[in-house]
Amino acid sequence: MFDTVSAREIAVSGLRAQRARMNVIALNIANAETTRTPDGGGAFRRQLAILETKRLTPGAKAEEAGVQVKRIIKDTSPLREVYNPAHPDANADGYVSYPNINLAVEMSDMISAQRAYEANVAVIVSGSRMHQRALEIIQK
Repeated sequence: MFDTVSAREIAVSGLRAQRARMNVIALNIANAETTRTPDGGGAFRRQLAILETKRLTPGAKAEEAGVQVKRIIKDTSPLREVYNPAHPDANADGYVSYPNINLAVEMSDMISAQRAYEANVAVIVSGSRMHQRALEIIQK
């Protein structure tokens, strides 16, 4: 029924999606203290990778199954305001807008992405072992 799509191909789509998610998390961590973006748009805003499932239907092709990054969005939650009138980016009241990034949340998201990545690797390894075992049975 779904013979055109393998578990390996679905797991590979998961690897790609989790790698993209990790890249977004790394970008957030790297910019946790960025008060000014190159375009002059103020403090960096946390980004989120939105993942989307690709429905597995009869006759589906490999690129039509698994998971993908639907889009990357900016978190619209309020920026962190810190009183520091000596900072070059301080406003008239002496407050500096820092990114809306919580490192504890980013680390938690990173662990989640890492575990999902590892689970997809386990699917690939398990599938390879099953194929190897099937070949050994056939050879007997």
